[in-house]
Amino acid sequence: MAGDYSMDDESWNKRKSKVMTFLETNDIGEMSQVIEWNIATGDSDSANRKRYWTSITTLFGMLPNSPITRGRETDLPDDINQLILNLEAQAVENYTTLYNTGNMSSLIEKHGKSGGGLYESAEEYAKLQGKAVKTRYTRYYRNHTKNREGHKWDGSMDENGAPIVNWHIVEQMEAQEEE
Repeated sequence: MAGDYSMDDESWNKRKSKVMTFLETNDIGEMSQVIEWNIATGDSDSANRKRYWTSITTLFGMLPNSPITRGRETDLPDDINQLILNLEAQAVENYTTLYNTGNMSSLIEKHGKSGGGLYESAEEYAKLQGKAVKTRYTRYYRNHTKNREGHKWDGSMDENGAPIVNWHIVEQMEAQEEE
């Protein structure tokens, strides 16, 4: 008995949008041709879309900033989500380099609430820092869209690829009491 490998247009197009946004902002070489072929073929062959999607997710599993994840989907727009994933991947790469530079591995300590001590590897340190970047920029974007107080980011990037954040500065009153 053959299984059902079909996927409705709404589900396919939602998934396809994430992939196409990724491809617009990331150069993954020849892998993009294979992914684009799976997308184009899935567009015309709805009866086998789950098979094409499996192929696409397998390829994306090799990438550090994949828009395809397990668990609850983000409510961020695809382009903003991909920017944040790219920032996270860049942070992981840069923090790995930092950790492996000179004697930094013996200088970078875990926070006391995390048990203190040194990190076991560059990967452990870099993943933690990358996740923090992802969390911060997601919060900054939500502050922007929901008009909340705090640092705000509308998804803009400067010419060097750095996010343009509207930093919320809280002025502190100096105590001028004379006793």
